[in-house]
Amino acid sequence: MTIHDAWAFLKEEVRLRGSTGAGLRTLPNGKRVVVKRGGFAGGNPAAHINNEFDMNRYLNKLGLAVPNAEMVEERGRPTMLTDFEEGARNVSYDDKKRLREDFVPQALIGNWDALGADMDNVLMRPDGTPTYVDVGGAGPYRAQGAPKGQGWGSEVSELQSMQYKPPHTEEVYGQMTPEEMGQSYDKHGGSDAMNAALSVLRNNQTRDIMQQRIGDVARQVA
Repeated sequence: MTIHDAWAFLKEEVRLRGSTGAGLRTLPNGKRVVVKRGGFAGGNPAAHINNEFDMNRYLNKLGLAVPNAEMVEERGRPTMLTDFEEGARNVSYDDKKRLREDFVPQALIGNWDALGADMDNVLMRPDGTPTYVDVGGAGPYRAQGAPKGQGWGSEVSELQSMQYKPPHTEEVYGQMTPEEMGQSYDKHGGSDAMNAALSVLRNNQTRDIMQQRIGDVARQVA
């Protein structure tokens, strides 16, 4: 049975922490999935959740670990289902060396809430790979769905600002060296891979801005 076929049989178990009402549900085969519908802060949760899905797929294209995601319709409402990260643990400051390797892609997509207020937007899989389970604050939207407005544009100021966003980023991303920036950029394929991954972005305006941001990252980092 596919996730689409099983939707009507999903049984809600528990609400997860977070600002957009994510829920943990179980499929008939016992598989657990996280259900997200987008935040209402901007008055357009459908656009917010569609953007989060696209940013999840974008990071996946760059080789960052994210939970497998699928969009479904719930009573006509766009809804994102992601695999629950079984066995993953919370990250800590002790994981910062590994987390810093993924910094440039996070800055590129403007993922202001990459770590989360409680360090729960990224988890560590049993094999030591960080998995980015919540990218709702990436692209043109803030974490609760409000538009970033002029905070989202062609210049990637996040290469500096995201190193020092409270409450946790300074402890994890602070004082990134040019060498670290270059290593993070190269690890994820540089501008060639970043441009190729644009194919998963369905919103034309977001895709155009991202293309400009890729050029700006290359100028600052490469």
